[in-house]
Amino acid sequence: MNASSVRVPRPAAATVALVALAGLTGAFGLLGCKKSAAAPAEVPVETVSVDTVKVREQPMPRSMRLTGTLRGGQETDLAANTTGRVLATFVERGAEVKKGDRLATLDTRNAVASVNEVRRNIDLARAQAEAAKRDCALNDKLFAQNVISAAERDRVSDTCRNADISVQVAEARARTLGIALADGTIVAPFAGMVTERHVSAGEYVRTDSKVVTLVSVDALRLEFTVPEANLAAVKEGRTLSFSVPAYPDRTFQGTVRFVGAAVRETTRDLVAEAVVENAERLLRPGMFATVALLTGEAPAPVLPKAALVRKEDGTSHVFAVVNKRLEERVVQTGSEKGEEVAILRGVGDGDAIVLSPSPSLRNGQAVN
Repeated sequence: MNASSVRVPRPAAATVALVALAGLTGAFGLLGCKKSAAAPAEVPVETVSVDTVKVREQPMPRSMRLTGTLRGGQETDLAANTTGRVLATFVERGAEVKKGDRLATLDTRNAVASVNEVRRNIDLARAQAEAAKRDCALNDKLFAQNVISAAERDRVSDTCRNADISVQVAEARARTLGIALADGTIVAPFAGMVTERHVSAGEYVRTDSKVVTLVSVDALRLEFTVPEANLAAVKEGRTLSFSVPAYPDRTFQGTVRFVGAAVRETTRDLVAEAVVENAERLLRPGMFATVALLTGEAPAPVLPKAALVRKEDGTSHVFAVVNKRLEERVVQTGSEKGEEVAILRGVGDGDAIVLSPSPSLRNGQAVN
């Protein structure tokens, strides 16, 4: 037997083969586990339930879009009408006042002194007039008795007439000073709202000095311009609607009161005015208004107002159902009739639109 040759016994060789087989089996087992773990779990699709309404065409009021500005029913810059120093003011900007409420008072001490002086002058003039009447009566008797001449009688008669005139002048002066004294208390000529206070205590004012600006707000005037080509649509007594940026969800009504008599050559339009009731006091003078003036009727896609979603930027949105998914659309609204509104752009006849959409709805959501 060769000493360099080594033979492996059979039991040892069998053991090596079993170990190798076990390793291969374990490797295939790990591969199988990894393959099973990579299989994705099936996720259920979340859907929402909504009520829809079909867009349909029907006759709707046709309107013309114009712009305008709200004005007070009455507006005035109250002047002092007298001179003097302001003693006190009783209102601030935004204050509501009733007719006759005090707005400011002026220093009237000089006027009071002048009134007292004139009253004494009236008493003196009346006394002098009474004395002159007695002289005239006596002179008439003397003239009848040929005691005095006609010239003397006429001279005394002129004195009597002048005395009466002096009384009238003094009384007129008293009335003038009385008005100046009354003007020392500045009162509201009508019920309204103070939009500006122009003076403060201690300031000196003249007769033409502005004290406060007052406007009435129970009924407002809406001034708007009408292009020359659309004059036929504007008639006195016609109803119009308008909106203001402060209340984008509200529509207000007005009635055309008058239409300007002439077209302005520079702008080729004229100014018209409507009366607007403002019982809720929501509207204020100076507000910008977008006016919709009715000119007739025309077919238009219509939706309930409840289908609209008003955004903070003033745009209107709706949710349409397309292939069982929500599709958010921006729409342009038109005229309104009751609880329905015309849609000028964004939807078509027959589209399914979500009615009273929930704030949780999102574009692309699946629908039952």
